[in-house]
Amino acid sequence: MPGSVQSVERAAAIMRLLAGGYGRPLGELAGALGLSKSTVHGIVRTLVEVGFVEQDPSSGDYLLAGEVLAARLKPMDINEMRSRATNWVDALAAHTRLSARLVVLPDAPAAEITAGVTAHHVFSASPAPQRVEIGDPVDLTATAEGKVLLALSPIGTQVLEGIRPDADAVRSDTTVGRLREEAVVTRRRGFAIDVAESRGNVAGLAVPVRSHGGMVVAALGIRGTVEQVLTPAREARDDVLSSLHEAARGTSHALMSKRW
Repeated sequence: MPGSVQSVERAAAIMRLLAGGYGRPLGELAGALGLSKSTVHGIVRTLVEVGFVEQDPSSGDYLLAGEVLAARLKPMDINEMRSRATNWVDALAAHTRLSARLVVLPDAPAAEITAGVTAHHVFSASPAPQRVEIGDPVDLTATAEGKVLLALSPIGTQVLEGIRPDADAVRSDTTVGRLREEAVVTRRRGFAIDVAESRGNVAGLAVPVRSHGGMVVAALGIRGTVEQVLTPAREARDDVLSSLHEAARGTSHALMSKRW
């Protein structure tokens, strides 16, 4: 974005991450923004010095200062997000021949969120009957897109702590403890996988879509058979993951052309 100052945008993103009103450790902030700990530490140290951020003396977590805690990120309009992301999501589906969807968290308090929302969806090349999923709820515990949002979105940690996995889900070992472990893995590698967790022999792969300062505002994912998405070792196929990352970068740039 012409004229922007990267460090200021990153500082703003950190403050928005802290706007939930609870403490976040340095590593979690760094993972949420895709930045190194040293980079984030330099920014939060400055925010502490100017009084915008406070550090809990016992835990070391960072919190938004009381006088600015009322600030909240203006929610991104889903319809405008869809219009700006369409070209990239459509191209991803066409290139991979797999179903592609853009998923967001609903505009609601974290404690009330139980599912994600499909902002955009494109059919796969399969001749099997398919239906448009735009507006449909998305399981946050058993889909790659949901795992990305729980791990990396500004309120993901709060949502995760309040969520109760569906006992009827395909995967029976889904617990909050397990989801916390998966969130750590997702932050470290930058993408999430689900293998037959929401439906038999269906696999998903998703990556974050970021806005100004690196803040995660959506998850972009593809779905197909296990063989189409993953290697025999149940790892992400390099070609599919590369296409997904390229589409996510394009989608992120498209969203950044609008100041939310």
